[in-house]
Amino acid sequence: MKMRNVKKLIFVISMFVGSYASAATITFDSPAINVNTNDVFTVNVIGNNFVGNVDGGGINLSFNNSVLNVLSVNINESVWDFGGFGINTGTINNSNGTLDGVMVNTFANVTGNFIVASIEIQAIAEGNSSLLLSEYGFNPWASGGSLINPDFIDGSVNVSSVSTVPVPAAIWLFGSGLIGLVGFSRRKSS
Repeated sequence: MKMRNVKKLIFVISMFVGSYASAATITFDSPAINVNTNDVFTVNVIGNNFVGNVDGGGINLSFNNSVLNVLSVNINESVWDFGGFGINTGTINNSNGTLDGVMVNTFANVTGNFIVASIEIQAIAEGNSSLLLSEYGFNPWASGGSLINPDFIDGSVNVSSVSTVPVPAAIWLFGSGLIGLVGFSRRKSS
C-alpha cells in the first residue's frame, strides 16, 4: 500500500515539474520582421513565463547568411551579473550563418519575463531568413541548479529591396528654369 502512495507522489511531482518546464519559452520580441536591404535592426531574445529564479542559460542562433549578417550582441550586465564570469556574447560566424554560445548567468533573482540578449543584424540582400534558436549545450537553462527545458520559438525576417525615390518634377522644372535664366543673362550681356 505504501509503495502505491510513493508512486502517486512521484507521478504528481513529475507532472508539476513537467508543467513548470514546458511553460517557459525563449523567443523574439518580434517573431516576424519586415525590413529593407541595408537596414540595420535589433531583435531581442526574450525569456517568457519563467516561474522560478533563473540561474542562467545559453542560446545559439542560425540564420540565412545570404540575407542577413549579425553585427553585434549586447547583454544587459546589470541583470545578468555573475561576478564577471559566465556571461558571453558568443561567436558570430556570418560565413556559416551562426551565432553560437551566447551565455547569461546571475546571482540575482531573475523570474518571469526578461531579455536574454539584444542582437544587432544587418539585411544584406533581398529574401527571407528564419531565425532559428536552440539551447547552448555548454550552459543549459537552470533554476536553483535544476535544469529547465524551455520551448524555443523561432522567428523570421523578410527583406525587401530598397526602391529608388523619384526626384519630383518640381526640381527638374526649377533646374531648367535656372539654366534658362543663365542662358538669357549671357545672351543679354553679349
